[in-house]
Amino acid sequence: MKFKSPCSRGINFELFVLFVAFCCVSGPAVKINAQTVSQNSNLGSWSLLPVQQLVTCIHSFLLPGPGVPGSSPKLVCVERPHGGGAGKYPANPNTEPVEVWSNAAEISLFGASPDPKISKSTSNPFCGGHAQMADGSIFMSGGDKEAYTDPLTNMALLTDGTNINRIYTPMDVNGTVDPWKVTNAMAKGRWYPAVHTLDNGYQIIVGGVAAALNLDDWYAKKNTLNPTYEYYPSKGAAENLPLLIESDPWNLYPFVQQMPKSGKIWIFSGGSSILLDPATGATSPVAPMKDQLHHPRIYPFTSTAVMLPLRAKYNYEATIMICGGTLRKPGETSTNITSTGTGSPHCSKISPDVPNAAWLENFISFPGEGKVMPDSVLMPDGKVLFTNGAVWGTAGGDAGVHTNAHEPSFANYIFDPETSTFSKAPNATIARLYHSGALLLPDGRIITTGNEEANYIDFERGKVLAGDCFPFNGPLNNRTYENNLPTANCTDPFEYRIELYTPYYYTIPNKPVINSAYGTASPKTLTYGSNFALIFDTPATDVAAINLIRYSTTTHSTNYDQRFIELKIQYANKTHLIVEGPANGKIAPPGNWMIFPVAKNGAVGYSATVRVGKGNVVTFAYPTTTPSPTPNSSQSRYALSLKSFTLLFALLLFIF
Repeated sequence: MKFKSPCSRGINFELFVLFVAFCCVSGPAVKINAQTVSQNSNLGSWSLLPVQQLVTCIHSFLLPGPGVPGSSPKLVCVERPHGGGAGKYPANPNTEPVEVWSNAAEISLFGASPDPKISKSTSNPFCGGHAQMADGSIFMSGGDKEAYTDPLTNMALLTDGTNINRIYTPMDVNGTVDPWKVTNAMAKGRWYPAVHTLDNGYQIIVGGVAAALNLDDWYAKKNTLNPTYEYYPSKGAAENLPLLIESDPWNLYPFVQQMPKSGKIWIFSGGSSILLDPATGATSPVAPMKDQLHHPRIYPFTSTAVMLPLRAKYNYEATIMICGGTLRKPGETSTNITSTGTGSPHCSKISPDVPNAAWLENFISFPGEGKVMPDSVLMPDGKVLFTNGAVWGTAGGDAGVHTNAHEPSFANYIFDPETSTFSKAPNATIARLYHSGALLLPDGRIITTGNEEANYIDFERGKVLAGDCFPFNGPLNNRTYENNLPTANCTDPFEYRIELYTPYYYTIPNKPVINSAYGTASPKTLTYGSNFALIFDTPATDVAAINLIRYSTTTHSTNYDQRFIELKIQYANKTHLIVEGPANGKIAPPGNWMIFPVAKNGAVGYSATVRVGKGNVVTFAYPTTTPSPTPNSSQSRYALSLKSFTLLFALLLFIF
């Protein structure tokens, strides 16, 4: 029998009914590869987080909460040494009465109680480098040479930290176990080094100086340079890196990233960069920047570098984007710096791992004022937030006294790598000058922290001269806690407040919700080459993308941890997704990551935390043609019965 309509060709009716019944019983398999994000005219808002970090966040680490999606993450901040009396700065009143010389505070950001826990590092970690380790601990290398001794007991209170490697492990519930562990010492000190975690779980430590800097004579630094790299755990003696000598003195906090395809390590210093093969130690040059608009885009003319999202459709090719820095004044060169320049609005990018890689220089600019010392943060929808920094000047200087940059930039910009366009986000309200930071949270919001130049307003309003407050009012040779408190004429330079950016996607309704059954609804661990299942309380078929973003640490406008990977959704039904995990550690360095679901309407769900690393490959089988949902309610049993009846009816038609 043929069934014909005016708009169709003849088809076998029995087979047509069978096809319809088959679709009704099972429903089609859903494969989603592309990320669809609707635009929202409201680009978010800023608010003050109702907790204080107790110390100024020069070094900021984000740690997972207990593990359940929705649990409060922990923020760890490390400040510069204080100490009252013999110290350069008065003791931090938030950590009294205990005399602590180099404070760290660990706090629950959104818990019922902040429950701050204070610890100290016995070696000076100030301006060291750090990165998340494979086990989720924080590795911190090097620091400041400055040490303190109790003048009464002659006991060492804080030792030289330049050649020390230390590990920070999250504190126990009671805060009684010291989270700091000192490991092996390096042969030569490193202040302002880069640290990056590699695919094998090792950390590479690059550059730095072995002694204090003379900010008035940068070329006096040459004899203190440590132009080498080494690994933790140690692979032997440190290896020379000619790039650091060639770019001296503009080589502090060099940009370092392992390439996801070749596994080579990209190192940028001054305006030049190389690829280092960690297996052989061989290096190959990458085309240098030819830009004459900027001073070298590195400390103290600090820009920010970010690896743009890694996507399967681009074969996980890495592109590095550098934005901000300091523009040259007419007649200035890198060896003839006559004044502090304006913050740069310009961005350049390069894909270092492609053959004949070259910079696309100044290809786009912020839609507003430029920035020196900006921070960049990868967002769960694949965009990048540029925040913090100053309108002019350079990085560097003691807290509250140096005038390298005292005009904050409150502007914020969002870059979309897919359209190569910028949008202007709302202004922040708290100044973030030298020694600030920004971090992505597991719920998709972003915090900004730090700033040791909060007294910038004293300079701008002309209330006092710079020398009158060092860092508080009081004689330089008689600094004590009592006589160094801020007065009506002197603003406290140490910023303790945390500001929270709530992006546009956070308020979009119908967020995808990963089921809270942690370890069942989402994985606790994910091994390379494995896939994994996610269970949703909301329709899983509404999810457009699953994006993996690494927990990170930040200091001095650098973040050697953050990385974004768009994962492939292999299969979806109403409640489940099967997702392909990262293939190896070159793409996804081991450690803690956030699994963000992004809905088709642009809403971003609260992430689930997963530990990514080596191990046995786990494979979830999934239907290649039809899903098989498991009934879990009377409604689903009724639906299945109706579908069974439909199939039976179709079979009878076919037979008769």
